[in-house]
Amino acid sequence: MKYDDLIQELNTWEYDEKIFREYYFMEKIPKNISGFAARHSDHKKEVEWVQNPKKVNAHSREDAFIPQGYNVSLVKHPRYFPLFYHEHDFFEIIYVLSGTCTNSFRDSTEKLTAGDLCLIAPDVRHGILAVEDDSVILNILIRRSTFMDIFYNTVRDKTQISGFFVGNLYSREKIRYLLFRTKNDTVIRNYILDIYREQKTGDSFSDRIICSILTLFFVELTRRHGKNVSIPDNRRERTEQESEMLAYMMGNCSTVTLNELAEKFHFSVPYCSKLIKSISGKTFSNLLTEIRLQHGEQLLLSSQLSVEDISDRVGYKNPESFIRAFRRLYNDTPSQYRRKNK
Repeated sequence: MKYDDLIQELNTWEYDEKIFREYYFMEKIPKNISGFAARHSDHKKEVEWVQNPKKVNAHSREDAFIPQGYNVSLVKHPRYFPLFYHEHDFFEIIYVLSGTCTNSFRDSTEKLTAGDLCLIAPDVRHGILAVEDDSVILNILIRRSTFMDIFYNTVRDKTQISGFFVGNLYSREKIRYLLFRTKNDTVIRNYILDIYREQKTGDSFSDRIICSILTLFFVELTRRHGKNVSIPDNRRERTEQESEMLAYMMGNCSTVTLNELAEKFHFSVPYCSKLIKSISGKTFSNLLTEIRLQHGEQLLLSSQLSVEDISDRVGYKNPESFIRAFRRLYNDTPSQYRRKNK
């Protein structure tokens, strides 16, 4: 399908959107609401949600929205759905294809217009409201663990996106969201439409292709709009230093030592140790173990490497040490974990 055809398809009204729109305007004339539920008796779930949005699950886990076996899912946010605050344990990209919406956080509200893109961290409480007929809001949902697969070879970049993802994996103080105003940038828009088109294809190759598109998308987003990204909480300078140190540990997790890290960033060893504890809430040794095991988890699920080879790649010269450490964190041996989750 051509891009114009994809846009036209996304503009099509779903039945639930029609229900939500009807109720939105009915609320202004309460006497008309009495027959609302009866008219839509075949859609009790949608009627219940729109009348009492608090009944929608306020905390969502990955598997509720991202199909098993997939790392990424693109969904259209329904127009006129009532504002309700929620949080989830995955990363989310909100992209305004057309029209407008508001994205509200606990202490601020961002109005988003066509071309705007908001990258939201896991466990950040927020709510979306789109109440215009021409508003098409797309949500791209990314598993937390997918970072290791998609971004492992790009975390060395000194970019805001790299810092955002790395920081949200390992930093104690997290950046809640990044905001990009891409306006009428069709290159960025088309990457998102490519993800939607590939998701529609839905064959055994689609998830890998979508992850590849998403990697290119982030590189282009950084190149074209990285200098104009808006970051809340006024923590830019410290975040850049944090992300560089964490990214270096990720990129060199099999060999890095505290002495090497201190020398790389021109710190004394005691100060570097204290800084790592301040950034992550963990000692250097504990943080390195977490990074190594998460990289090992990604290799278990995305490769055919043996446990011994994975152990060596992530910095354990003795496979038994890797197996014991993995079991303490994941409650399964690497082989058991692979069989359950592959």
